[in-house]
Formats: sequence, C-alpha cells, structure tokens
Amino acid sequence: MRHMISSKSLRLVLLTLLLVLSVGFIACTGSGNEQGTETSADTIVTQLAETTAEAMTSAEAVPQATEAPTEKPTEAPTKAPIEEPTEAPTEMPTEVITEVPSEVLTEVPTEEPTEAPTEAPTAPEETTAAVTDVMIGETLDAEYAEDFSVSNVFTSDMVVQRNEHIRVWGTAPESENGKKISGEFKGMFAETLIENGTWVLTFGARMEASAEMGHTMKLYTDAKSVEFTDVLVGDVYMVIGQSNVAYAMNEHWNANNTDDKAGKNVIDGNAPIRIHYNSLTQMTGYPQRGTEEVCDELRNGSVWQKATLANIGRFSAIGYLFAYNYIDITDGDVPVGIIEIDGNGQPLGAFMPNEVAKANKTDRFNDSKGYYVTTGVNADWGRYMYNHYMNPFEKYAIAGILWYQGESDFQVANARVFAKNFSALMTYMRGTHNLVNKDFPVYFIEFPTNYQQHPDFKPSAVIPFWAAMDVGLIRSVMGSIPQILPNSYQVVSSDLWLDDTYWNTLHPNCKFEQGQRAAKLAAAVQGLGKMEEAAGPILVSVEFSEDKKTAVLTYENVGEGLKTSDGGTDVLGFALISKSYALTQDQGKNIVATITAPNQITIESKRAMDGIAYNSVYWNEYGEHVNLCNSYGVPAGATLMFAPEEG
Repeated sequence: MRHMISSKSLRLVLLTLLLVLSVGFIACTGSGNEQGTETSADTIVTQLAETTAEAMTSAEAVPQATEAPTEKPTEAPTKAPIEEPTEAPTEMPTEVITEVPSEVLTEVPTEEPTEAPTEAPTAPEETTAAVTDVMIGETLDAEYAEDFSVSNVFTSDMVVQRNEHIRVWGTAPESENGKKISGEFKGMFAETLIENGTWVLTFGARMEASAEMGHTMKLYTDAKSVEFTDVLVGDVYMVIGQSNVAYAMNEHWNANNTDDKAGKNVIDGNAPIRIHYNSLTQMTGYPQRGTEEVCDELRNGSVWQKATLANIGRFSAIGYLFAYNYIDITDGDVPVGIIEIDGNGQPLGAFMPNEVAKANKTDRFNDSKGYYVTTGVNADWGRYMYNHYMNPFEKYAIAGILWYQGESDFQVANARVFAKNFSALMTYMRGTHNLVNKDFPVYFIEFPTNYQQHPDFKPSAVIPFWAAMDVGLIRSVMGSIPQILPNSYQVVSSDLWLDDTYWNTLHPNCKFEQGQRAAKLAAAVQGLGKMEEAAGPILVSVEFSEDKKTAVLTYENVGEGLKTSDGGTDVLGFALISKSYALTQDQGKNIVATITAPNQITIESKRAMDGIAYNSVYWNEYGEHVNLCNSYGVPAGATLMFAPEEG
C-alpha cells in the first residue's frame, strides 16, 4: 500500500529539504549491483545524510509529564525529539560541509584493520564467582554529612535492575570528605563514605522483579534526606543508535495506529514501563563536543517517566515497542525501564568513550578545530555521544543493550573495523555498568531492505527524493559481531519490511515488528520461549577446501533443520567478498549454495574464495533475493566470514 505523508509532517519535510540542500548531499538514483560484477560498498545508490530523519517524523509535539525527585525538581525537556534533529544540522557550521568530508577520507585510523573472523570463538567456561547478598550493611563509624547531592540519573518513577547490587552515587562539598551517607530501599540498608567530593553507595542484596508501586528509595543523613518514590525493580535496557532510534512513537502511529501494533487506543499508562529520554541536543558550550571532557551529570533535564500516552509520543518507537512486547511476554511481572540515547546521523566514533577511542584510533585530534574528529558519513566530532549522554549512566545497572546504528559507517574504511570497534565499546560498557551480571547481552538490529527507487515514485515539493542508503556491506559486517563478541545477538529484520513503494526506506515503518522480535529474543536468552522462534540460523563456522573453491558453512539454531522460504534446496543471497571488502554478486553464475545437511550449506565457486557474505546487497528482499531460514521460518541474519590466511 502506498504511504502518504501526513499533513502534520509537511513543515518538517520542507525543513528537511532545506537541510539536504544546505549540507550539499545529493540524492540520486541508480541501478544496483549487476550480477557478476565486483563493487565496493562505497557506491551509494542514494547518498543521504541522516539529518533527513526528521522528514519522516511528525511535527506533533506532545506535552510531557514531569515527575521530578524531591531533591531537585526539574522539568522534562519541552522540545520534542522530532524537532531536535533540525537543530543539529542547522547549527553545524559550514565547516562540516567544506572540511569534514575531506577528513573523512583521510583521517581513517592508521592501524591495520582487523579482518572478520575465520571461525566463531569458543565460548568461555563459566567462572562467575559466588555472589554474597547482604540485606543490612555495616554501620560505619563516622559522622553524617551535612550536605550531599544525588546524581540526577536517579529520579522518582525509575526502574532499577533486578538480580543486581544497585549502586547510587553523587557528590558532596570537599568539606564533607570522610563523612557518611545512609541508604534504604525495600528492606535493605547500606552506608558509604564521601571521598574526594564523591560517593557511591551499594545496596548489597539482589532483588527479584517487582511491579508493585509505593516503594521509596531514601538517601539520608541526620541533616538531609533525598527520596525517590514509586521505584520499580525489573529489567533496564539502554536503546542506543542513530535516527532509527530517534524515530518516535508519533511517527509509528502516523503509519501504524492499529490495536495490533500498539496503536494509541491500547496504550496503558499503568503498565510497568518507565522511560528516560536522551537525544542529541547540545551543540555548543561546556562540555565541548569532541573533547575528552565528560558529563558526570545529565545536562538535558530529563527524568524517568511513566509510559503514558502523553509521555511516549516523542520517545523512541523501537525502545517503547521493545518494552511493550517484553511485558506482554512476561505478563507484566517484570517491569521494563528504557534509557534512550540517540544521535541522528552519528557514526560509531561519536559513541566511543575516551579510553576506547584512543585504543582503537577511532578519531584523530584536529589542531585547527581543537577537538577529535571521527570518520563516517556526516561525521565530525568524536566521542561526544558517550561523553555527554552515556557517561552519566556509566554505573547504572542494566539488563542489556539494544543497538540500532551503523548507517553512517557504511563506507568500506569504517565498515571493515566496525565489528572490532563495536565489540571494544561493548566490552568497555560491560566493565562499568554491573557488579554481578557483567557480561549482559547485547542485541543489535539488522538493517532491513533499503529498496531502490520505485518506478512509480514521483518527486514533489513535499517529498523531493527517494531516501535509501547502501547498507549492504555494513549489514553483513554487523552480522559477524557474534563471532567475536560473546553473548551478542542479531535481531533479524530481512522479512519485516517488504514495502517497496515507501519513499523513506532508510527509516522503515516496521518498528513494531522489530521491537517484537527483539523482545522475543531477549526473553529467549533468559529462558522464556524458544530461541529458534526468536532468531534464525546462526553461522558458527566455515570450512574451505584447499583450493578455496568449496566452502561448507555450519549453522546453529536451525530447529529441525535449515530450509529456504520457497522450500527448495538452493539458497539465495550469498556473495564472495575479497580481503579488500569488495563484493561479487554472481550467485547462480559463478557460485551455487545448496543445503547439504540439516545444519550445513555447501558453496561451490568457479574461483578461489577469500570469504563469503550473506545478504550483503542493500536492496535484497527476503523470499526474492535471500531465502535461508530455520524450520520455524525465522530468516538467517546477514553475516560474513573470511577464509583463514595461508601459512
């Protein structure tokens, strides 16, 4: 069905057109990779800066409820996220246009890129130390502090992580060093000392999930008390990414306002879902973007909120719909807290903390600009999404991360190191958030089909271009992440977006389906439901013949066995990939892939293979160009794997 743009979106679409023209990006249409030709993913059929994300977002602003903690009343930001993307591009000076692209090409990390793995890693043995739970902690022999502050990531209506030792932290005047603060929550008691003007209090017992209202967390001395009311215990997820995370519920409702897809009529504001909204807003001032300066506190005034109809309109659709489906699976017994971190158009280098950026050389200091410049489409400032928006939550215990980003890293130079750099970021975050369950799961969304321009598409003043991007290579690269990052999972999306007539295929209207599959996957990882119904076949190894003209691929999570969507044995969607990451789409001419065992596929090639990739063409459509699935009908995700080096 042809999608029509809402009249409420007209204003922002016009703004988008002005932005696209101002930053000099050209929307163009071309044919896809021809069969049998070798191309690199640097070729863009429609090169589009992600600052156009606001074109697909409704201009409808939704009033925000503001329930701040008793310590420091604050108002939630009144500006809806659909308007914030228009700030970022307009306040980016012309240097983004005139200087950054040239640096993007030249300031690629100098280290030798890590190639995709040749085989999946062996899962490490369980070495988790025994966890001791202490309900009533030690009473410290120290006088109480006169004054202290609690970090503003904590507010009323928050969710804290079940089965974790919860840390609460803050600051105090230097004169309070050596003095103590007490804390109470759900029968637990703990104390801590102030050191160097900071403090961290740890509740020493793990708690079961509880959606019961009325529980108060109290931090106090004999001179001051701070209380947070209606604190729930459940699963907290950080939802992080670019414009597909910024894509809000308002836009979802514009396209899918039906009861079966979480339409407005079925939103229950009393459901145990809590949201915390953080979107790219700050452009200038302290802390300076692209520097090593970090925010210990949130600077946007955001607070935890109940997921009422009024509050969720501007919130991330993929984030809310993940939670919506998650509580359906758990019958509402496990509350869900969603922390949204989004940055329209930002490459992975913008999400890197200082330590990881330095170790992996994801950016380079630019003397003339006075800050670190990263690489990628629409790239400039490095590090700041982490330093400004993620760092304040660094010690907040979480159940996992849901990631939807990578579009701005589609070019070969960024794509070839993406899996390594992403794994380094996740490893760093696993070292900061949790005290008990440190290796929390990471879920990343597979990019669905980015269709080529439909022949019936007619540019207009309202919709002047077809929005697509060559995400084929980065899609396959991201599919290799589970081979190097344990406990990470791809949320397969190839079968979730099949509308080739919608102009903004870069931001598809399938967030409900993606959120539902991600929720099923997260639940299955915790033992609720079958993994085979939540994820498709997962590539675990490839064995190449001596002449590298034959490859045997072994999968897990196949159910009763591998199959194709059409019931045949010939598998569509494989390509050859060279060590330089050039792709050869010649299946059916020079390579043939066949199911040869319940968990194996054999690929025969007329020439030696450096490596193989699956679903690496951005316009691949499930059932037409890719067709591998498990016995439950869940598609295989995009991936790639290289042959081992000789010698």
